[in-house]
Parts: sequence; C-alpha cells; structure tokens
Amino acid sequence: MSTQKDTVRLLLKSVVTRLENNKSISFPPRLRQVVQDEIHNLVGPYILTDEDIRDKALTRMGLKSEAVQDAGASENDAFKAAKAVVKGQIGEHELNGFYFQRPLKDVAATIAQYFMRSSHIDDVYETDEDLEKLIIDVVKKFDASQLH
Repeated sequence: MSTQKDTVRLLLKSVVTRLENNKSISFPPRLRQVVQDEIHNLVGPYILTDEDIRDKALTRMGLKSEAVQDAGASENDAFKAAKAVVKGQIGEHELNGFYFQRPLKDVAATIAQYFMRSSHIDDVYETDEDLEKLIIDVVKKFDASQLH
C-alpha cells in the first residue's frame, strides 16, 4: 500500500492519541485538533509519502523530459530513474512508506519539545528521553491499513 499525504496527518494524530491514552501527556479535549495541527505544521514537512516521492519524480522528469527523449529511454524507465534519484536525495530514513527528511529520532525530539513547551499541553508525565522513545515506538508500529 502506498502512503498518501493524508497518512502523515493520521500518523501524527496517532502519536497524540497514543500518548494521551498512555497518560504520558494531558491537555483539554477541546484543544485536541489544535495540538494535532500544530504538530503536523511542525514536523509534517519533514515526512514525505510515496505520493510526495511520485510527485517529485514527475516534476524532475518534466524538467528533464528532453534529455530522457534524446536518450531513447522509455518513460517508465525514466520515471523509475527519477524516483531513484529523489529517494537517493532523501537518504536512508524510510519507514513504513514514510520518508523522513531528518532522522526519526530528531523528529521525535522536535515533537517531545513541543509537548514540553506548548501552552496547550497541561502536563507531560514522561522525561524527554522516554517521550521520544514512545513517539518512535508509535511511528514504528503505525499501520495506516489498520485504521480503516
């Protein structure tokens, strides 16, 4: 199953929900959407999906389509090559169809710092390190197909 842009939002919603259910964080229920949106705005740009990779590859092909035609390569081969280049630029940070622009540990640390500093969060009942581990665990176990 390929990941969609909406799947990043579901992943981050899952992080908030799991931490709240585990009593790791607490906040007024009326602020749930605000917290989820702020986390998405904070780290969402660092998490790409298969859909994002495809779009970047197509954009790359559009810019270089003349070179591909001159080489006589098929568009399918050109797309695969462009996709490989895009993935190569991202690096080794792929997990469950998500392509992290920064290491997962850094993304988790950014989310943990948000929880520690946000005026929307009433209490955090974990250390920074434990919170990061919990966030990483949620991301590693996340399966969008199980949400439907």
